[in-house]
Amino acid sequence: MTLDEIRKGEHESIEYKQDIPLDKDKYLKTAVAFANGGGGRLVFGVENNTWEVTGFSEDEVFQKMDAITNSIFDSCEPRIVPIMGVQQVDGKQIIVAMIRSGMEKPYYLKRDGMMDGTYIRVAGVTRKAEPSTIRELQLEGANRSFDTLPSQGTVSADDIAALCDRLYDHALSLCRTEEQRRDQKKVTASQLVKWKILIQEGDVFHPTNAWELLTGNQEAFPDASIQCAVFKGTTRKTFVARREMIGPVDLQVEDALIFVKEHINLGSRIEGAYREDFYELPIDSIREMISNAVCHRSYLTPGKVQVAIFDDRFEVTSPGRISDELTIEQMIEGNSRIRNMALAAAFQYMHVIENWGTGIPRIFEDAAAYGLGRPELKNFGTTFRITIARRPFDTDQYGVLNPEKRHLSTENGGINEDAACVNDGEDGVENSRNGGISGEITSRNGGINNQQVENGGINEDRIQRILNAISSDPEITLVRLAEITEIPKTSLERYIRELKNSGRLSREGARKNGHWVLH
Repeated sequence: MTLDEIRKGEHESIEYKQDIPLDKDKYLKTAVAFANGGGGRLVFGVENNTWEVTGFSEDEVFQKMDAITNSIFDSCEPRIVPIMGVQQVDGKQIIVAMIRSGMEKPYYLKRDGMMDGTYIRVAGVTRKAEPSTIRELQLEGANRSFDTLPSQGTVSADDIAALCDRLYDHALSLCRTEEQRRDQKKVTASQLVKWKILIQEGDVFHPTNAWELLTGNQEAFPDASIQCAVFKGTTRKTFVARREMIGPVDLQVEDALIFVKEHINLGSRIEGAYREDFYELPIDSIREMISNAVCHRSYLTPGKVQVAIFDDRFEVTSPGRISDELTIEQMIEGNSRIRNMALAAAFQYMHVIENWGTGIPRIFEDAAAYGLGRPELKNFGTTFRITIARRPFDTDQYGVLNPEKRHLSTENGGINEDAACVNDGEDGVENSRNGGISGEITSRNGGINNQQVENGGINEDRIQRILNAISSDPEITLVRLAEITEIPKTSLERYIRELKNSGRLSREGARKNGHWVLH
């Protein structure tokens, strides 16, 4: 160690002691916490808070080193064997006890037992582990994934077929190209067994925790939901809107994404003969943030995934500590560790999440492209949060991006697209490519007609294409509807919602076997 390193103070993987304290627990608890985490160093001979190197004399240094080694070895279960060393710093001798990340977690103080003697390291502080954290450490020590553990009961062939069909439909709806849709394979019971969503014993299938989560068993997992909220200002003091998403966890992601779209600014841009929606935040990154939180959260840790929209930022918080094998810097570079193996396999099949390790880097890239600065990742020990900034559009009195500022630099928080941006829910106008305004301002309670544009891009041409397609095939899927109408699925969802809200369209029957009804 160097003097400069010591003066940086304590952190997650280092703690200083001036001498061996009379109360040995003051360093034994930290030794346990290091073994339960990513490892760390206990440094003796440095005064806490001042970081002054006091050191030890030649006569006592090796005697003290033996005492520390024996104390850690005798007091901890499973055994912790520190790597001891003596180093010269500022002309004085200090003792460094290196504690490696253990392979037999959880580690605990032998006399207190597992439930009372297990400790973890949180932001440079040693804390007693909660029962849920101890259970997580047990699974980690056994190299097991919580979602692959067996649940209760058996699963019928009809239930298996229903889940396979739903996963396949969800996968089709998120395919980006026609080629990808053609190549999309259907899920089978054997595939669910391979992913450990099911456990097969002869002809009998048993569910795992992943099955319960993917089928929306709220009774088994009451905290397996997403809390969405919009707050006034920059604090959590005043709610503007809130909703809780329940049901199958993959569909919760879609519902939460729709909620976000409803409450962030929406603009438009001209693509060929049609106008396309353009949101103020990168929607692919928003999906990534929400799906990662659902897929990689701890389902043992109490709490729900939280999606929060503030005036100045968007943030997603998930329960559970991040892996001790990862640092924030490593996550930004693209390293990842999968907590829920079965859910991750299903989510990847459905295209809810993409290739491992690409999510966080892509979020950083999208934020830079939108001029939003660097996202912020925070590890609170028992929760993890990722935040991206929001920046207001520079608009005219109608809520439309000023024509002379339509080519904004991403460095200034603008969008380098040929776009006309409006505020979702406000009176809007449609902007033509030559910078003029085509159409009229929509009244707040007016209907939809050829001259009006509502909520940042609803127009009668698209409405009519949707109604015509549904009239021809009332059982048409959203995927097929998007193909026929040539409307992107993200935009199509909003049109369908508007038609339902206005009473012109409804849906009857189940998600797979239902049909549309025109009014």
